[in-house]
Amino acid sequence: MGLFKLLVLAIVVFAGLTLWRRLQARNAGRSTRTPGINTPEPMVRCKECRVHIPADKALRSKDDWYCCAEHRDTHTHE
Repeated sequence: MGLFKLLVLAIVVFAGLTLWRRLQARNAGRSTRTPGINTPEPMVRCKECRVHIPADKALRSKDDWYCCAEHRDTHTHE
């Protein structure tokens, strides 16, 4: 009877380790599939108010960046 319990325990431990390894591999695979999450977005500074904003939301006039059309128009009319 003792040998049977030992065999069942070994099977349960083996199944648990196998399941744990599969879950770890699945979680590692998820983090490598989404590389853009931790990639920093390029930031620029508004020439008028000096606030930093993402480059894709900023307005550009010649070599200068602005956070809104009002700041761009104010600065370019001077």
